[in-house]
Amino acid sequence: MPRHLIDVHVHLNNYHESTRRPTVEHVQDLFSKMDEIGIDHAVVITSYKVDLDRPSVEELLETLADSPRVTVIEGLRWRGDARSDLFSLEERIRDGMVKGIKLYPGYDHYAINDPSLESVFRIAAKHDVPVMIHTGDTYSKTAKVRMAHPLLVDDVAVDYPDVRFVMCHLGNPWFQDAAEVLYKNDNVFADISGLTLGEFEYKFERYVAMRLKEMITYMGDPGKQLMYGTDWPLVHMKPYIKLLHELELTDEQLENVAWKTATRVFKIDEGVLGPPREA
Repeated sequence: MPRHLIDVHVHLNNYHESTRRPTVEHVQDLFSKMDEIGIDHAVVITSYKVDLDRPSVEELLETLADSPRVTVIEGLRWRGDARSDLFSLEERIRDGMVKGIKLYPGYDHYAINDPSLESVFRIAAKHDVPVMIHTGDTYSKTAKVRMAHPLLVDDVAVDYPDVRFVMCHLGNPWFQDAAEVLYKNDNVFADISGLTLGEFEYKFERYVAMRLKEMITYMGDPGKQLMYGTDWPLVHMKPYIKLLHELELTDEQLENVAWKTATRVFKIDEGVLGPPREA
């Protein structure tokens, strides 16, 4: 195991009506799972919607109560009547309550390179916070997946070189396109989250591991830009530990993918991670 482990992609939403529960119970379950698996810190991402199943960023911040165990990233609503208030978003970033922005292209029916997002990227550049972007396959059947193609990240990476972009889910199934965007752009990173729902099936686990290894061969040092993440609770945490070790990384690469790169991208103080595990 690496000395530390940061999960850069978790949610506190309800995904099934039959198992709906209050946000405070989700938080308790998250911390319990982190203790069980050995996750030192988690990046919690709010949704682009606020409803019975998706808590607002205000509710999450109140429930988490400045816990040193988590970093909060605010999801952006960019279409429809209930668009995010950029003034309030920037205030939360300025005050250190929120440490980044999450975009949901495809889900919210806009493309990654939509020109209207300029104001969002300028806020990120001004306050030096990362922008996480959903890329690839979508959980919702009503989403428009072409709008979330990872090649579109290249457009914004070039136009906004002072912004750190994080491609969520490696652009699945466009792994090779995602690898090219990472290889070309030093200001683009990626998490390995959300590559399945629930548990991995054996054949699919082997397939994903193979595709990740191909990406690493193409892009070079994975420690520079890849980060560990799961997409909990849509994905179970434990199988992802196994996937991480199937990538056959060097010790240095493993430390970077597991936690070091995340501390740089999200500005997480190493001191909040607790004592390191022994090798």
